[in-house]
Amino acid sequence: MLRSFHHARALIVLVLALLGISCVLPRQQPVVLAAPSAGKLSAQHGSSTVYLPWLERSPAPPSSVFGVEITGGSVAPTVKYVSAANVAWTRYNNILWSTVEPSPGARNWAALKLADTELTALAASGTEPIVTIRSVPAWAQQTPGSACGPMTPAAYSAFASFVHDVVVRYSAPPFNVRYWEMWNEPDAPTVSGDQPYGCWGDPSDAYYGGGKFGDMLKVVYPAIKAANPWAQVLNGGLILDCDPTNPLPGEPCVAGKFLEGMLRSGAGNAFDLLAYHAYSYWSSNRADWDLTSLKWQARGGSTLGRLSYMRSLLNQYGSTNKPIIMDEGGMICYSGAPDCGDSRYYPDQANYVVRLYSRAWSHGLAGAVWYALNDPDWKDAGLLDRASQPHPSYAALKFLSGELAGTTYVSSLDTGNTEGYAFQKSGTIYRIYWTNNTSITQLTLPPGTRALYDKFGQPLPITGTTTTISFEPTIIEVNGP
Repeated sequence: MLRSFHHARALIVLVLALLGISCVLPRQQPVVLAAPSAGKLSAQHGSSTVYLPWLERSPAPPSSVFGVEITGGSVAPTVKYVSAANVAWTRYNNILWSTVEPSPGARNWAALKLADTELTALAASGTEPIVTIRSVPAWAQQTPGSACGPMTPAAYSAFASFVHDVVVRYSAPPFNVRYWEMWNEPDAPTVSGDQPYGCWGDPSDAYYGGGKFGDMLKVVYPAIKAANPWAQVLNGGLILDCDPTNPLPGEPCVAGKFLEGMLRSGAGNAFDLLAYHAYSYWSSNRADWDLTSLKWQARGGSTLGRLSYMRSLLNQYGSTNKPIIMDEGGMICYSGAPDCGDSRYYPDQANYVVRLYSRAWSHGLAGAVWYALNDPDWKDAGLLDRASQPHPSYAALKFLSGELAGTTYVSSLDTGNTEGYAFQKSGTIYRIYWTNNTSITQLTLPPGTRALYDKFGQPLPITGTTTTISFEPTIIEVNGP
């Protein structure tokens, strides 16, 4: 019956599209308290009751790259900062299959009470949620005791049924979720327990288990589209620990082949956006933290090096124009590093905010999601502290997202040791500059310069016709067409 329902839905959507009708079906109730049981549709007296999402023309994706993640249970004290900073994307990693369906076919939807509340709040804030689904129940685990690891192939259809019902539940108001991520960091090695990452990685496989993950995506993707044709599917954001084309001496890079395993399996059409993760590790040295990432340095650093590799692989497998999103990253500090806790760390984190989002936007990423907005109690990563008060990095995010709202990328402004980017909107051009080491450059101010700002949006004095560009970013506001 489920297959017939999917075919009927597809026919309805096709007819609506041909007629140019945006909607003829009623909305669901604002709050969905239940969803169809696993793989079944209720029927009474020969008629079927189905739960259809609100069918409308797919809204355009966010026009801004600025995103953050909020960990489950932390939305209430932090969501106000999402709205205040004009954040376009918010990643939410808190839907666990193992919690909702601990026994085959027995769904405990009450386990999603917190998610109901938090996704309602995110939708009300105006952000676009990216919802991550993960965690294998014991009855479906391929490796017993590993909830973060792969499921048995026999369980793919059960997982697809579960995901279908979750998408039906959260596609409706007040949630309005459109972006769904299948797993988180699946290219981490398989371990026991239920970790918030991965972990489908198989060191014994030439492609590190990526083929199995791709096989799962191929089963789940049609179920998501059946639940909501406008839903957008992300693969689980990849760690991409190393570059298989430029491995470090003596360090084979099998883990880096996970993505190729996915594509070789034929899963290139089983996700709409390719997601990956990219962190930079802080040091007090005045050298760009991203560009000096050892494993990706040959390709241009942690963020753009991974992006370069993925684009080349997509081209190789015929998915040239697939959008790419960096849906987890930022600057972190190893707790064992001698400089952690240094008073320079949080101002440097703010420095990196400007670098990361400028690079992400200028290089065509669909989004860049900082982990995390709240303090996740992990490597000093948060933009807020444990009391949900802003670090300097949040101030930089708020300023930059506000200034660049409504802009389009114009061009690179790189010259010598200076990295720079230009963005434009009606009447204004923003030029953003910094150096990637201790060098200092004297830059001639362009005609029409009307303001200079530091990374926090504080005005800088204009004295004469030049300004000094250093390791600290400078934003120049210029009259534009």
